Amino acid sequence: MVIDPINHIEIDEGRPLIAGTGLKVAIIAQMIVKQGTPIDWMIENYDLTPAQIHAALSYYYDHQAALDRWIEEGEALTLETGVSLDDYLQQKRQQK
Repeated sequence: MVIDPINHIEIDEGRPLIAGTGLKVAIIAQMIVKQGTPIDWMIENYDLTPAQIHAALSYYYDHQAALDRWIEEGEALTLETGVSLDDYLQQKRQQK
């Protein structure tokens, strides 16, 4: 029997995303792991499959330290400047 791998995660500019959606793995993991958002709610409201959600969680747990650091940096920047990390990075890219 041959089992084909299914890749639900893609890396864009160093950030893991749920493939084809633009949704960041760190945000999905934060909502489920840190905030307790039910997986069923995420599936329904973000139009994701259970496999996509579980792939994001698997990726998060395999890279937890780095993604937690990214989440914390984004939260600190937002509190300090009132600008989200994504908006800040977008502004910096446009300045180059």
